[in-house]
Amino acid sequence: MVVLDLLAAIAAASVAGAALFLAHGRHGDDRGGPRAELVRYMGVAALAALACSLANVIEASGGGTFSAAVGNATNVVTVGLAWAGARRLNSRRAIGAVTTGAAGILMLAVTFVVPLDDATLIKTAGLAILAALAAAEFARRPLSELSGSSVLVLTLSVFGAYNLYRVVLGVTAGMSSPLWERTASTQITTILSALAIVAMGYGSVRLGRELDDDPAPGTRAHDRRNLRRTADDMLRTHGSINVLVVRIPEIDLIRAAHRSERADEMITVLVDAAHEALPDSSAGVPARDTVFVLRDASVPRTEAESEVRRAFAGHMPLIDYSDTPDLVFEHHAVSDVHDLSLLMESRRLRPGSGVVPHG
Repeated sequence: MVVLDLLAAIAAASVAGAALFLAHGRHGDDRGGPRAELVRYMGVAALAALACSLANVIEASGGGTFSAAVGNATNVVTVGLAWAGARRLNSRRAIGAVTTGAAGILMLAVTFVVPLDDATLIKTAGLAILAALAAAEFARRPLSELSGSSVLVLTLSVFGAYNLYRVVLGVTAGMSSPLWERTASTQITTILSALAIVAMGYGSVRLGRELDDDPAPGTRAHDRRNLRRTADDMLRTHGSINVLVVRIPEIDLIRAAHRSERADEMITVLVDAAHEALPDSSAGVPARDTVFVLRDASVPRTEAESEVRRAFAGHMPLIDYSDTPDLVFEHHAVSDVHDLSLLMESRRLRPGSGVVPHG
């Protein structure tokens, strides 16, 4: 039964970690800002919980002191990173990560030099303290005003109170007492820990939806944000705007025949060509190998395409490319920013697809 409970904790840690990373974005699509900080801290905490669960499985199978030490250390790090992340998001002094790392190393060493039962009580006391600190930090403004923080505060408070109860019970009645086995055993603790991981993952995802992105320049997230802002400005004076989607069908061949940097350079040249051909337009790369151009509808579609082709061909000698790749165009009309977001998302999920019909 203990091993099954530990496997449930592993599943909970895996789900929580996957949800956090999927909510953030993809590799190469760094958004930056508070949301990225949340994912960084809570995501690593989920991975630490996963490592703790694996170490506990090994210990339950006769892994000995080393697996117990790793489990104790990663358990402390899991809760400590929640506190450190909350401090970071509240713009307070960044001592949480250093303190958490030191506590994890100390817990690792302590497990080797004291009896395992004593090490368990020391670890449990540390969990109670760190959970209380994390709950207090999530209850502090400005985090306390955001959705999801109440779930995190409640989860950490209950988790901290339970661990405090375990410490008191272990010191007074002993870890071999019937009351300990009925209310604070390893099996019960594992089940509650798995539930706490799920609740922390849920609260973190809700909180992440409330936090802002600050994408780094040159990333696709940065271009998506800029295109949304430009579309919002254009829609203030126009009922709808035209979106020109441009792709290079042979971009994968270029990447394979030359190198990835060459293909990226080709996409950059395409963006520059769009700006040159359509001076009042705004262009960006919101999805892999896909250029979006927000343009004035006064320019006919065929003329816009020919001007972009001409400008693109004129840039080829500048990058020492002897041929001019063909271009594929799509035209869409959007009436609000949400429509543009859906169009960009369709290309982000399936580059070059025709998920959204032509406008």
